[in-house]
Amino acid sequence: MRDLNVIFEPKSIAVIGATANPQSVTNVTFLRQLIDFGYPGRIYPVNPHADRVLGLKAYARIGDIPEPVDYAVCAVAASSAAQVMRECVAAKVKVVSMFTAGFSEVGEDGARLEREVVEIARRGGVIVLGPNCLGVHCPKSGLTLEGGIARKSGHVGGVSQSGGVAQVMVLSLAEREIYVSKLISLGNAADLNEADYLEYLGHDDDTRIVSAYLEGIRQPDRFLSVAEEVARMKPLVVLKGGKTPAGAGAARLHTGSLAGSHLVWEAVCRQTGMVQVDDLGDLTDTVQAFTYLEPPRGRRLGIIGVGGGFGVLAADECIRAGFSVPEFPPAVKAELQKYTPTAGTGLRNPVDTTPNSYVSPDTLAATVRAVAGWDGIDLVFMAFPTLFGIRMGLQYLIDGFGAVIGAAREAGKPLVIVLSTANFAEGETKSWELQKHCFAQGAPVYFTFRQAARAVARVIGYHERQSPGGTH
Repeated sequence: MRDLNVIFEPKSIAVIGATANPQSVTNVTFLRQLIDFGYPGRIYPVNPHADRVLGLKAYARIGDIPEPVDYAVCAVAASSAAQVMRECVAAKVKVVSMFTAGFSEVGEDGARLEREVVEIARRGGVIVLGPNCLGVHCPKSGLTLEGGIARKSGHVGGVSQSGGVAQVMVLSLAEREIYVSKLISLGNAADLNEADYLEYLGHDDDTRIVSAYLEGIRQPDRFLSVAEEVARMKPLVVLKGGKTPAGAGAARLHTGSLAGSHLVWEAVCRQTGMVQVDDLGDLTDTVQAFTYLEPPRGRRLGIIGVGGGFGVLAADECIRAGFSVPEFPPAVKAELQKYTPTAGTGLRNPVDTTPNSYVSPDTLAATVRAVAGWDGIDLVFMAFPTLFGIRMGLQYLIDGFGAVIGAAREAGKPLVIVLSTANFAEGETKSWELQKHCFAQGAPVYFTFRQAARAVARVIGYHERQSPGGTH
């Protein structure tokens, strides 16, 4: 395995193709984001027709820069890429991230040019990212491909063949208070490919969960070996694009990838232990569950619904996802009856805690304590309509869920919270505010039962496969 640390720890960066226009795509995508994100090293715009770019001194060629450059962004036309790569080799650049498109994704002529560029780089000892990519996101080093978030370093590593998908991964995880350790936009992956980066992230001490968006696999045998190794060490959550004929055709035009059958891919996931997800929202939901949820011991579920219908719907989704919902024994029902009025409620599983009067945080906590304390369940779902909480006030929600999370923790059972927003603006706003408080206390939050059930089932499935005697 080549030493990839240099990709994530550059002391200086050159942006080749920066222009005097402050709103150019190159300036906005690279220079401006590096400056705003707080990259601590030196930044050098390269353009023979500009003296300064965004207040920085510009150089006509990379060879004119008075110090060695670790990392260069290439944002010039494909026809100039080979010459730029020769200049980078001569200047002893270590890594070239090629934003430039127009290579193998456009046909054989582009593929020949792509091979030429990579051969020049390899002879000169230069690592190539892409081409047709956005490069790297590594907050620890001040590198970003999406500057719309705070510079926080986290525990999720990422690989994406699409730059746009990589940006969405960064943003959607940050929305859940989850941050990236290192994420690589692969593009065409003409030099290093998905197996190289997955192998690196598998051994990276900063990364506890690995996520990936892949369209095509370049070295199938090696990929299988690496994926299986990584999945044994840490969760590997993968979204595969191009599993339909239309998607495969789009992937070929997008990154020059040859995508494959969904049936083949499902077999690959079973063989390697990768966690397969169906879309980007699914990927974020699953990473959230791995982040905040202690692995449950099994699939027996206790459901608490503030409103009987919410518990019923939760039970349906959870059973479809492979959980069991055992009925509470008399002792648990007797405990619940102490603070849950019989009229208008239910003491089975799911339990409906909604009385006709105020439900206090203490009552919610006592309900969770009684359910989570029973040995017949492995985890608890709390289904709560935000509309009810809004009537009581945001502080009520914060206090109530603080008490609920504490009660589950005391009982030693994982807790999953599902907030029903009813898709109205105030409910969604308050739910996002409440979500942050829950995340701060280590509890995952979802907005639909389906999201929660599917994500948590994947976490359980992963740990079942990794346990002694577990099978892929």
